[in-house]
Amino acid sequence: MAGFANACGFSESEIADIRLAAGEALSNAVEHGNAGANALGFTVECRFDGDELSIEIRDNGDGFSTPTYHGSIEPDHRGRGFGIFLMRRLMDDVAFSGNGTVVRLVRRHPGGRRLSLNGSV
Repeated sequence: MAGFANACGFSESEIADIRLAAGEALSNAVEHGNAGANALGFTVECRFDGDELSIEIRDNGDGFSTPTYHGSIEPDHRGRGFGIFLMRRLMDDVAFSGNGTVVRLVRRHPGGRRLSLNGSV
C-alpha cells in the first residue's frame, strides 16, 4: 500500500500516516476477521482516482458495533482500543460497513492530481 501511495504522489509523511492507519485496519482484519473454519482471510483493494486514495479492507469475521469517538479516548484495561481512533485521526475519511467487516480508508492528495490507478491484494 505504501508503494501504491508513493506512485500516487503522496509525500513520505503522508505515506507514513497511510501506512499506520492501514496497518491498524489490517491488524483488526487478521485478529478479528477469521470467523470459523471456513474463513478465507481478508482482501485489500487500493484505488486512486483524481485526488483520492481509497483503501478497502474486507474480512470474514462476525463484525462489531462501530464505536463513535468524541474527543480523547482511553485504552481498555489491556492498553488496547486506539486503532479506530488512529485511523480516523490520520485519514480524511473512515467508513465501516458489514458490521465492521469492511473498512474504507480515504486520503485526499493535497495537490489534486488527475490520475487513475487500481490495485488489489
